Amino acid sequence: MSSGRYMAYSPSPSAPHSPHISGIRSATNALVEQEKYLAELLAERQKLGPFMPVLPHSYRLLNHEILRLTALLGNASLLEHAGVEHGSPMTNGGLFSNGAADMNGWASAIQSEHSPAHGWLGSQGTSGIDIKKTIRVDIPVDKYPTYNFVGRLLGPRGNSLKRLEATTECRVLIRGRGSIKDPAREEMMRGKPGYEHLNEPLHILIEAELPVEIIDSRLIQARDILAELIKPVDESQDFIKKQQLRELAMLNGTLREEGSHMSGSVSPFNNSLGMKRAKTRG
Repeated sequence: MSSGRYMAYSPSPSAPHSPHISGIRSATNALVEQEKYLAELLAERQKLGPFMPVLPHSYRLLNHEILRLTALLGNASLLEHAGVEHGSPMTNGGLFSNGAADMNGWASAIQSEHSPAHGWLGSQGTSGIDIKKTIRVDIPVDKYPTYNFVGRLLGPRGNSLKRLEATTECRVLIRGRGSIKDPAREEMMRGKPGYEHLNEPLHILIEAELPVEIIDSRLIQARDILAELIKPVDESQDFIKKQQLRELAMLNGTLREEGSHMSGSVSPFNNSLGMKRAKTRG
């Protein structure tokens, strides 16, 4: 529907005109719709995955739309709802020294992929030969035994991990001890076929099945983002966690003023907050 309908809206004479409140409501509604649309796109991309060899253009177009929407959410939602100023790490992707990711789901992680040499555009000129590779990233649980690495990787409702997968075209699997939310279920599954990884320390597997010309760059990109994501930092400087809590509040409709206190001890495994645990495959 055309955005012109918002311009044509006129408040009733009995209600005071408040462009600021009206704008916030419109932005909130738009954010909800965009989040829903993104979830649908990600679901369709997963279904389309097995048919990528026979539907390459459809797959690329779907990825392009996911990237466009991710970038839109990364730029618009935080500015409208969180009061973030231009130039802050939230909007310019300046959190990581290599510029690999922004604060709302790694939208800037693939800015360079819009050039002909990278990403979905560049893959049009590939040989068409797909190969499969897997790399492993160890998580430093021995050095930081109480750090919530899994919750940090997932983000609100799993969005951080979903966006990383969408932008890099890699599949990220959280494996090892502590990768299953319920400790009792993890103990029950330990030793069963397909769950041998539960005897290993917590780690990440990054899988990709892509053209030979681009697979290494995508895997390295995903690895670098994950390496920064699992690097513990002082809570006062943890912009990722602050943004994840802010995004969670936006999704739940409970976002408070910028100056209000938001506890850093909220567990991303708390079901009341809408978090979902990543599936563990054998």
